[in-house]
Amino acid sequence: MFEKRLKAVDLAKGTNIAPSVISRYLSGQNQPSRDNIITIGNYLDTHPQSLLSSSDAPESSESSRHTSDKDKIIHVQDKLIQSLQKQNISQSHYINALFKELGEAKIEIKELEDWKATSKDRHAKKRKK
Repeated sequence: MFEKRLKAVDLAKGTNIAPSVISRYLSGQNQPSRDNIITIGNYLDTHPQSLLSSSDAPESSESSRHTSDKDKIIHVQDKLIQSLQKQNISQSHYINALFKELGEAKIEIKELEDWKATSKDRHAKKRKK
């Protein structure tokens, strides 16, 4: 965005993302969704991963009490990375839980099959008597 000398409002118009949403991304108040990261990457003609991994934003010339735009972008990127890592961990836990349930279900099926087989044997023995 900075390399192309775009303003946040230009990015908003070009991506159909509300200017207030872009502003919240830049200020670090909100994190872009995956879809918005992809949309912004496509608009800027850059790979969405590059939006998460580095920033080419110039240093702001505003007073030192204001966070520079580059710092804001880095902050948003850090938040995005943390969010994606949390989602990845959550998905891993969910998958592990599913595998555990699958294993437990297989054990239950095996126990039922064993019970069914021994039940047939018992009934067969009773009929022979």
